Amino acid sequence: MGGIPQGHSKPVDPIGNFKPLIQRDRLPNPVIIESLELYKRGGDWFIRARSKDGAEGWSVGHPSKMALSQHVFTKVIAPYMRGKDARDLDQWVDGVFLSGSNYKMQGQLFWIQLAAAEFAILDLLGKVAKCSAADLLGGARRKQIDLYIANNHRSKDPGESLRRIVKSVEAIDARALKFKIGGRMKVVDQVPNRTEKLIPMVAEALGERCTLYADANSSYLSVKKAIAVGKILEANKFSFYEEPVPFDYLDETKRVAEALDIPIAWGEQESSQWRFKWMIENSSVRIFQPDLFYYGGLIRSLRVARMAAAKGLDCTPHVSGGGFGFLYMGIYAACCPNPGRYQEYKGLTDDFPWESTGEKIIVKNGSMTAPNGHGIGVEIDPHYLAQADRVK
Repeated sequence: MGGIPQGHSKPVDPIGNFKPLIQRDRLPNPVIIESLELYKRGGDWFIRARSKDGAEGWSVGHPSKMALSQHVFTKVIAPYMRGKDARDLDQWVDGVFLSGSNYKMQGQLFWIQLAAAEFAILDLLGKVAKCSAADLLGGARRKQIDLYIANNHRSKDPGESLRRIVKSVEAIDARALKFKIGGRMKVVDQVPNRTEKLIPMVAEALGERCTLYADANSSYLSVKKAIAVGKILEANKFSFYEEPVPFDYLDETKRVAEALDIPIAWGEQESSQWRFKWMIENSSVRIFQPDLFYYGGLIRSLRVARMAAAKGLDCTPHVSGGGFGFLYMGIYAACCPNPGRYQEYKGLTDDFPWESTGEKIIVKNGSMTAPNGHGIGVEIDPHYLAQADRVK
C-alpha cells in the first residue's frame, strides 16, 4: 500500500529549479557567516548566527525535538554554513542536504536543525538589510494574519472535548478552528465513538461562528473508512479534512481526495520536495501543509507554496507548538501569495522574555499582527540569553 503508483518513470530531481527567494537587491555587500552556534537554557534552544562584520541574528529551535538530533546542528549544519555568503541561503539550503551524503539523514531530525539555522540566518540578513524577513523573502503582503485555533483533546469524551474547544475559540475570538478526530495512526478512537459524536456537536455549537477543520493524523488505514468519516464531515459543512489515511499512503490519499467534495489537506510529515511536487500535480489534494520545522524552514516551505500556486491551490503550513512557531508562521503568511484564509495557531510563547522590534505582535479578534520588525521581528532579552549554555 501507499507510495507513488507503479509505472511512474519520471526521473527524480531532489533539488529542482527554484527561483531564489532572498531579495539580493536589499543586500549589496556580502554577509559572510563567521559562526553559527547553539545554546540551551532550561527547555529552550537558541541559535545565534554571526557575520564577520559583527552582525547577529537569533532564532529559537523546536522545543522538544532539537535535543534528539542536536549533533546534526553542531557537527553538520553549522560547519557547512561557516564561511558562506548568507545572501545565497537559498543555495545553501540545498547544498547542505547534498553535502557529504547528508540526504541519507533526511527526515524531521535533519530538517528541524536546518530550519533553526535558517531562521537565525534570516534574522541576521534582515537586520543587515534593515527589513523584515517577510520583505526579504519577497515582500510583505499582509499586516494581519487570520488564525484558526488548533485543539488536541483525543483523550477526552465528546462533551469535555467540546467544552475545551469552545473555551479556546473564545480565548482569541477565533473565526476558525481545527480539532482532532480518529485515533492518530490507528482507527479506533481513544474514547469509543468520539469522532462520530463530536463532529456534529462542534458543528451545532460553532458552525455558524467558525470555519471548521478536522485533523485525522493518519488515523484510517482503509480508504473506505476514511471516506465514510469524510462524508460525516461534509454533512456537517467542514472546510477541510487533514491527513485522513497514513501520511505516506500517497495513492490512498489521492483516492480519498477524489471520492470527497471536502478539500483534503496533506503534507505535515513530508520532507521531500519531489513528493510535494508529485502530490500537487497528481493527487487531487487541495491544501498543502509543510511544517515550518519538519520541512526545513521558510525557504523550502515557500517553494511548496509556489508549486501549489501554479495549480491554483493553497499552501497553509503546519505549525509545531511552543517556541517561536507562531512567529515563523506569521512571517510565512505575511509574504506567501497563497496561504489560505486562516493559519494554524497554538499560542504565543511565554517560556522566555521577548519583545517585538516592529509593531507589537498581539492576538485579538481572531487575528495576529504580522511580524514586521527587522529580521524575524523580535528580540529575545539579551540578559536572558547571556545565561544560556553553549552546546558543542
